[in-house]
Amino acid sequence: MNDQISTAVACLARLIDRVRPADPEDVAAATQALEAETARLRARPEEARAFRDALLGLLTQPNQLAFYAETGVPSALGFWLELSQRIQHKLLPPVMEPGRLRDQMLCIFHAPYDHLWVSAIPDEIWSGLIMATGPVAPLSQSNGQDLDSLLDTVRALSYRLAGVALDRELLQAEPALEEFESPFLAQNATLVRVLERVRAGGAMLDAAEVRDMDVLLDQCDKVIERIRRRARENGISVRLSYLLSRMLQLIARLRQVLDLIAAESCLAQAVPLFKTLLQAAKNQRFVRSFIADNVGLLARNMTDSASRQGEHYIAADRAEWWDIARSAAGGGIIIALMALLKIQLALLHLPPLTEAFAFSLNYGLGFVLIHLLGFTVATKQPAMTAASIAAVVEASGPRELDKLCALVQNVIRTQFIAVLGNVGLALPLACLIAGLWPLLFAAPLAPAGKIASLLGDIHPTHSAALLFAAVAGIGLFLSGLVSGYFDNRVRYRHLAPRIAQAPLFLWLGEARAVRLGNYLDTHIGAILGNLFFGFYLGMAGAVSVLTGLPIDIRHVAFSSANLGTAVTTLGFDATREILPWAISGVIGIAAINLFVSFSLALYVAMKSRRLGAQHMLHLGGHVLRRFLRQPLSFVLPPRKATETPEQ
Repeated sequence: MNDQISTAVACLARLIDRVRPADPEDVAAATQALEAETARLRARPEEARAFRDALLGLLTQPNQLAFYAETGVPSALGFWLELSQRIQHKLLPPVMEPGRLRDQMLCIFHAPYDHLWVSAIPDEIWSGLIMATGPVAPLSQSNGQDLDSLLDTVRALSYRLAGVALDRELLQAEPALEEFESPFLAQNATLVRVLERVRAGGAMLDAAEVRDMDVLLDQCDKVIERIRRRARENGISVRLSYLLSRMLQLIARLRQVLDLIAAESCLAQAVPLFKTLLQAAKNQRFVRSFIADNVGLLARNMTDSASRQGEHYIAADRAEWWDIARSAAGGGIIIALMALLKIQLALLHLPPLTEAFAFSLNYGLGFVLIHLLGFTVATKQPAMTAASIAAVVEASGPRELDKLCALVQNVIRTQFIAVLGNVGLALPLACLIAGLWPLLFAAPLAPAGKIASLLGDIHPTHSAALLFAAVAGIGLFLSGLVSGYFDNRVRYRHLAPRIAQAPLFLWLGEARAVRLGNYLDTHIGAILGNLFFGFYLGMAGAVSVLTGLPIDIRHVAFSSANLGTAVTTLGFDATREILPWAISGVIGIAAINLFVSFSLALYVAMKSRRLGAQHMLHLGGHVLRRFLRQPLSFVLPPRKATETPEQ
């Protein structure tokens, strides 16, 4: 950095230091300080001239294309390389380059959250600060490096936008870009002609030409929106989501720079661009916001898939309520058998990893069997129904609280009967098996110590049962995401038609291959989600052994089956003292399983739709008031879905 630029940066940094509020969210203090600096410059022409010279010295530096065209715009590296680079820069920031305008800006606005108060101060206040140093001519009348950098920026942004539009993955998502004239290529051809004219000494880009460009860029926006809309049905990849995000950023930046070049009053356009660039420079190393911005559509698709499945887990009337009860009862039968098999596998005393794999297969295949038979595991419902609630919140808006409250009411009573159905069959069937086992095999089901530990493991205060229930709740939430991810992936990769046409399946015949493809297209997400959850439960013990961490799981249905097994095997007299605690432990495990999985799933569903917490706070208050008025309506359904509880 030469002495002149160093002096300019120091001059501007001193002014910003005087304006910067102690609290970055104290906009009033920042605004008042900036207005005071404006008055100061008006009263002191020498300082105003020094400020103006410093600002122009920075803006007229040559070769600042990277600052205008790349700051805040996702790079061509792709999502994973860009994410890796951001993580590296988060841990070990890159070397500051004094000749780069971006790094000079970060030296001036050196506090971590300067972009918050800078963006909050009204544009006209910033414009007033610049106007205090003297009149500002339109950029179209300039022949300096600032205009050259902006023209180079327009050219680069236009070419990059056209280049992304030729990506094969994008063309597959929108075949019309090949069949008809692409607006992405049209905007580039139009801009290149204008820029060549300007380079040859012709007329500068004017407002009419910018309006024509706006029309082409509007068409580009419509194509991107069409792809995003179709993605909800056809699926999307991380790469395509990243490409769409990059294109939107390129279009937005191109609009801003074009408006700045053609504006008669360039300050009106320069201040918003300055705020955008500062915020982008500050956010350049942020990892969480980068993931949210670029994977948002994929997350939305995953939660939408869960929402579609969740609709089947919400009973609106008494008939559907009983259907859920029967389905959950069927699941309870399978769970009781899985709990029995798990006890027998534990008695084999296999090596830790082998035992964990055996447990995982028991859980995973059992959950898959429950799904294939059309039965229900109650605790897997919240991850699905949470997405349904978020979808209705988004569609209805926070003011339609009665409609939303009715949905939550349906969800709660459906969860109640589903848990009751699972436990209501798993517990008595486990009792029956434990009672018949000695008669059939002339031996106890398991040693007394092992059976006693089943009760101790669900004691709410003498064990970590409730903590382990939360661990299981996290697994339930993750299994919903896994299901949603693979549902999205099979739609995006067109699994059904590919199976129908694959030579590998010709031996099945065309009709059977089509049915197989359609079946997997519909069920593969749920199957893999169930397998994931099974391995999550089964591997918890092995992780604990390998790491030494106290990690385990407690699931309400298996805990209730273990309760029945223990009470029947040991006898009521031997378990009388601990039995009330064990029952309360099962109830606590159920509550935490449901609460953790539902809360996490609802959070992700709301974030993927960019909905704030205030939506859920309003809804929560309304639900609480309805519960206080009609508590039984959260347990027992109306006869018909059209019946609405009294308001």
